[in-house]
Amino acid sequence: MFENYVTLNDVLWGIVLTVWVALVTVVISKYVAKLTTIYVARKIIHMLGGGVVAILSPFIFSSPLIPILDSYLLMGILLYVRFKKEGFNWFQEEGNYGEIFFTFSFGTLLLLMWVIDPNYWYSNDVFIAILPLIFMSFGDGVTGIIRNYVYKRRVKGLWGSLGMLVFSAIVGYAVFSIPGLIAGVIATVVEVLPLVDDNISIPFASFAVLYLLIKVF
Repeated sequence: MFENYVTLNDVLWGIVLTVWVALVTVVISKYVAKLTTIYVARKIIHMLGGGVVAILSPFIFSSPLIPILDSYLLMGILLYVRFKKEGFNWFQEEGNYGEIFFTFSFGTLLLLMWVIDPNYWYSNDVFIAILPLIFMSFGDGVTGIIRNYVYKRRVKGLWGSLGMLVFSAIVGYAVFSIPGLIAGVIATVVEVLPLVDDNISIPFASFAVLYLLIKVF
């Protein structure tokens, strides 16, 4: 069954990117945390881990299967470490499950689009799923780092939101013109709202907008 969706190249790239994400999570982010804060370390993982994988995946994998499996595998590892009370204390925080939601959203969004359209990976439609992951990785990363240095504390401040808006609007427009720009604006708006963790609200809200504007309307 899986042989229709996985090649040797996929497996090799999956190993390479798994090692890269582990390096970012265990080494690079730990070093960043020592120099700055836990908050910045989390955002570095978002960008260098999730963001890099999101950008590369459509170009190196023959299907979304490996990225989906890897994201769920990482989610399982992170949950296990938390429940064992042996957390990665340089980026994990008590009561903050952001990294769990991040990995869940990453894999689930790719899977959801695959269920909706089994052939999406082979056309420009792949970016309907990838662009929201870029918003979640880099857009939220940018806003977090700006807020850390402007306000010196974790707060949903104006300057961070402005940074995310500029990034997301430009990238969204570059990928999907007006629908992408609108999705970038929506991603920024839901990031500010406290109702749902932004690692869920950003990707799923912007995905819904993109899908509706591009595939429905």
